[in-house]
Amino acid sequence: MIKRMLDEPVGAVSVRELTEDTACNRSTFYYYFNDIDEIANAALDRAIPYELPLTIASLMVTYGTEPLSSQRFDELLEQHAKIDPEQVDMLCLLLNGPNGPLVERKVKDALSHIYPTIVDALPNEGARDELSLRIIFEYASSAILGLMAYRGAIGLSVPVERMIGAVAPEVPRALIGCINRATHA
Repeated sequence: MIKRMLDEPVGAVSVRELTEDTACNRSTFYYYFNDIDEIANAALDRAIPYELPLTIASLMVTYGTEPLSSQRFDELLEQHAKIDPEQVDMLCLLLNGPNGPLVERKVKDALSHIYPTIVDALPNEGARDELSLRIIFEYASSAILGLMAYRGAIGLSVPVERMIGAVAPEVPRALIGCINRATHA
């Protein structure tokens, strides 16, 4: 299903086509799934690298406390992430495909579930400006998803590290400054 989602809107995929692709019968399909939307959601759940947002948050918190270097970034990425590069590539392609809005909603839904974990990991000195924290989180999430979709649009020809390097350290530091202001309200 995930391969079909790269080129076709979910609504255009039929059960017949899927059963032919997988050499299973309709009864088997309906034993596991109620409809095409359910299998699309299951496929997206498997395609989303859930560790990625937590990794980015860990890196951002670390950027706020120590100088940034590309070597240190690589070390932090190695410590915090066990992400399959093919999974990130697939997500970039899906975000740029005909199901991009569906994929983006699914990713943002996943992000909303881990948002409390990210906020809890931030320093808590006094009152927090919860609205500002949420705005910063939404801004950063949308920016990252936009870059991933752009990477998919250009055929994955730019490495992730190059895209991160184009905005680091200034953008993460600016976001850290905004987060610090919101956590010390």
